[in-house]
Amino acid sequence: MVAGERLVAADGYEVALFPLEYLVMSQDEGGDYSHSGTYNIDLLGWNSSGRVYQCPVYAPCTMKVVAYWDSYDGGHQVTFESVNKVHLPNGQLDYLTIAFGHDSNPPYTSIGSVVNQGDLCYHTGTYGNVTGDHTHTCCGQGHYQGYTQRATGNYDLTNRIHYWEAVYVNDTTIIQGYSHNWIEYTGPIPPTTEKKRFPWVLYARKLRRRYLT
Repeated sequence: MVAGERLVAADGYEVALFPLEYLVMSQDEGGDYSHSGTYNIDLLGWNSSGRVYQCPVYAPCTMKVVAYWDSYDGGHQVTFESVNKVHLPNGQLDYLTIAFGHDSNPPYTSIGSVVNQGDLCYHTGTYGNVTGDHTHTCCGQGHYQGYTQRATGNYDLTNRIHYWEAVYVNDTTIIQGYSHNWIEYTGPIPPTTEKKRFPWVLYARKLRRRYLT
């Protein structure tokens, strides 16, 4: 998605969108270290010229802060939950939970704070136990249910789902997506209509001619 983007389906519910303009994964789910046994992924900041540091991350839908950890291990991790149900790429209409980590100065940390779809909600960064600027992130379906420690000892969202099942990639340039099934939303979107303005000037002239004759 791009800054300020808002996508609403014909039924009035928002469509959950990938939270950066470029999709560049530096680490897939599973794998090593804090990703082992989890659905956590790492995303780099990117633009048309290449790598971007402290890259803006945009709200994939209108959402509120439901959890925040200000710790070295937690990496200023902020967890959001959609204010309403949203359309997900797995075909479900449900709440979206999404968490981000490593921003040195996250713009939203107070529980209950609301950010609108397409507005800045986070940045990539280097705060915490990290090597290189990125955001450590995970998605979940449904209301926030906390975190679960997996068999490997690592944590991710209890209600976790794969990232490509949680957000559509409309207006996102994919550079490194690890061949996952990233898809765009193509469902019906309400048409943009403009109300016709009543021609008051012509009407006034008509009345004026009537009274002058």
